[in-house]
Amino acid sequence: MKSKASPIFALATATVLAATSFGAPNEGSTEVTTVNLSFRTMRTWDVHLPAETFAPIGNAIPFAAAGESGLHVAIEDGALRIDRDNDGEFDGRVETPDPEAGSQLVVFLLNEGTEAETSYAVRVANDGRWSFAPAGAMEGQLGNTRFQVFDQNGNGSFNDYGVDAMIVGRGKTASFLSSSIHVDGVLNDFSISADGKTAMLTPYSGSTGTLDMGTDLETKAKMRSVVVNSKDGKHSFELARSLAGEGGLSIPTGEYVLHSAQVVLGKSHADMKTGRSKPITIAAGATSKVAWGGPVNAEFAYARKGGEVQIGPADIVYFGSAGEEYSNFMPLGSSPRFAIKEKASGDVLVNAVFPGNC
Repeated sequence: MKSKASPIFALATATVLAATSFGAPNEGSTEVTTVNLSFRTMRTWDVHLPAETFAPIGNAIPFAAAGESGLHVAIEDGALRIDRDNDGEFDGRVETPDPEAGSQLVVFLLNEGTEAETSYAVRVANDGRWSFAPAGAMEGQLGNTRFQVFDQNGNGSFNDYGVDAMIVGRGKTASFLSSSIHVDGVLNDFSISADGKTAMLTPYSGSTGTLDMGTDLETKAKMRSVVVNSKDGKHSFELARSLAGEGGLSIPTGEYVLHSAQVVLGKSHADMKTGRSKPITIAAGATSKVAWGGPVNAEFAYARKGGEVQIGPADIVYFGSAGEEYSNFMPLGSSPRFAIKEKASGDVLVNAVFPGNC
């Protein structure tokens, strides 16, 4: 979802990037490189997270850097009170927004004017209850590779592997937080502290294979995101930018599943999820190619009521050639045409389509 969040509190945020050594570590090296990260507020939210969730707001918004008590808020009739600098006094207020207006940006600034100054930002919304989602990420850089880590589940920590989210590189689409990432073309072990301020990277020394999801992809559209996860939850990769290249992407060996993807064509798009697709085995030194995409087949349930056959749009499920499931077509296209035939002769008895508003 791309939405522009209105800044409720315009507080300055600065991103400072540093590392113990510059440039990506050499492949085969065991040297640990430490990278300092700082929070970056994204005032226009145009990031695609693999499992974005608005978490309910209680009396605080969790943020590891603020301690166990989190960032203080209070829900009152018609508004959300905010302690912007977490000093124990409520000095900000967010009026209950129109649910159709989307989220609003709230920025906190802790330890202002000190070396420990930290900013943090969330999007808040109210669809009957107050909730929040990320409005920024902990950001760092090593060599020419930037990485951003998002507290996707909203628990205040940035080190929930396979649950939180991250972007590696300059794109806008995220994978889940992974314990391995590519830095300037080299696969590295990756770890991050709970407060998100420190990351450590070491060249990956385990066995690897190649995942090729581009060669046998059948589509005329563009893949906005393609997220695969290892079944053990340790590794996750966003592959959309690698599909056009030759040879695929080198990743740790093991079994992977297609978690989600989004296909776009002009202003139209559709979402994908695992569906019936089978796990992908990545073997050491081998290349695994995945044939997926078109043709897309529709399966549907129907009910008989007297002399009528009833079919609803919600009863149709779409599957691609690898068993991946397609949904959320936007905007809605024209209706499928249903032909009901006489079983013995094959003669068409009825042609039907859904009404235009379905």
